[in-house]
Amino acid sequence: MSIVSDTWDLWRVLTDYLPRLKDEILAREGKVVVRPDSGDPVDILCGNPNGKNTNEKKGVVELLWEVFGENVNDKGYKELSPKVGAIYGDSITLERAEQICERLKEKGFASTNVVLGIGSYTYQYNTRDTFGFAMKATYGEVNGVGREIYKDPITDDGTKKSAKGLITIYKGEDNKYHMKDQCTWTEERGGELREVYRDGKLLVDDTLHNIRSRVKQTA
Repeated sequence: MSIVSDTWDLWRVLTDYLPRLKDEILAREGKVVVRPDSGDPVDILCGNPNGKNTNEKKGVVELLWEVFGENVNDKGYKELSPKVGAIYGDSITLERAEQICERLKEKGFASTNVVLGIGSYTYQYNTRDTFGFAMKATYGEVNGVGREIYKDPITDDGTKKSAKGLITIYKGEDNKYHMKDQCTWTEERGGELREVYRDGKLLVDDTLHNIRSRVKQTA
């Protein structure tokens, strides 16, 4: 099970949430893999010597070791419990992969503690975040009580910060679309957004031709 852990505070996940879940993680079948997904992959996994605090200086693997450290292999390198690990699934070039393995080695950790992925960035050096086209939930309800959902990684430069809560899209005096988040239900229902899906059913079936026509009219 891979857990994206950078939604708010990666370091808190590693030093607060996971220690509290340690017994459950070790008792379950399978492996729990922590997935940071923001910031420089080398520094995030291996630690940044110039980090602002102790957690940043240690990095993901060392922080996992402090909770789930288990074994030193026959070559003298530290291995995490087989129940846990780390994955960085995007932005990994050959150069970065070599840097990660080398820096883990310098700290006495086996490279097998992490899994590395190429991801879309390495293919074309553009991602959904480059174009601000990431689809994320912003609001949900639990037992009838509304909850604002958002993403604002502490390890990011602000690029991935998302809208929060109920959203309305409206036309301003400049005749352009604008977004307002953390709205009331009245504001949300009075905006330009249309419900497209509900409970797995498609409510609006626009053709690509119609969508392109609307884009041209508002461009």
